[in-house]
Amino acid sequence: MVKRQALEATKFMSLKWPALSASILIFAGVAVVGLGGLVSAWKTIEPGYVGIVFDKISHRVTTGALEPGWALINPLSESIQEYPVTIQTYSMVQKNTEGKVEGDDSIKVQSSEGQQLNLDVVIQYSVNRNEANLLYQEWGGAPIETIEDRVVRQYTRSQVPLVVSQYGWEAITTRERQMIVNLIVARLGAEFQKRHLNLVSFGVREVHLPQALQDALDSKIKAQQRAEQQNYALKQAQIQAQQAKVEAQGEASAITVKAQAQAQANQLLSRSLTPELIHSQQVQKWNGELPMVTGSGGTPLLDLRESGKGKP
Repeated sequence: MVKRQALEATKFMSLKWPALSASILIFAGVAVVGLGGLVSAWKTIEPGYVGIVFDKISHRVTTGALEPGWALINPLSESIQEYPVTIQTYSMVQKNTEGKVEGDDSIKVQSSEGQQLNLDVVIQYSVNRNEANLLYQEWGGAPIETIEDRVVRQYTRSQVPLVVSQYGWEAITTRERQMIVNLIVARLGAEFQKRHLNLVSFGVREVHLPQALQDALDSKIKAQQRAEQQNYALKQAQIQAQQAKVEAQGEASAITVKAQAQAQANQLLSRSLTPELIHSQQVQKWNGELPMVTGSGGTPLLDLRESGKGKP
């Protein structure tokens, strides 16, 4: 009896197992799909970026921008584009070890004399956080690399030559370089702002001249340095001469003052030497002894020592 029941149970399981296995597989498949959909629905917006959500059904951009962190979207009908709102740096230089284009990427310009120069420039910019959704719409959801190439790069390479061409090559390299940079900043800042970007800074890192102009500039700089050194030496000599003159005048004044003081002292002394004062001083200094020899005029000298001999 027991064997018969076991046999029937085995027969039942053998009939039901295929159906049970199919159910498990379907459930597992649904779970995997659901988990994948849930994972794809969660997006992470990196720090320093904002996220713009685009609805594929309505073809509209959501108002505002999503801040860094997790964002939940419908992966079937929505997508997210991220734009950086921190400072980005874009370089265009001759020796391109840091730029995004291989080879010589410096900006070629012409001076007012028609001389060709090459400028190494560095631009810093950022996306206007409050206008990131407008940036997305106007550029059709293009990534920041595309916008950077068509705005930052192209406008810089077009505006810089226009400004520089109004000045001579010496002004570009030395005297008026900062003024030229300020004019470029004003132009680029306005163009960037129209396209929802902020120009943070613009700088000319180096000016590359043709060899002939570079030699001429080096010679002029050396001549200016020699002139400045000579001028400095002349000023130092003038300062030393002035100091010596002041010292001599001081010594002369000191001698004059001393002589005047001595003269005044002598004058006061001569006024104060009366006969009575002289006699009084002689009396005060006399020690009570008579001179041994004395005489005056035609009077014979008397030796008082001899005259005293034989006296008691």
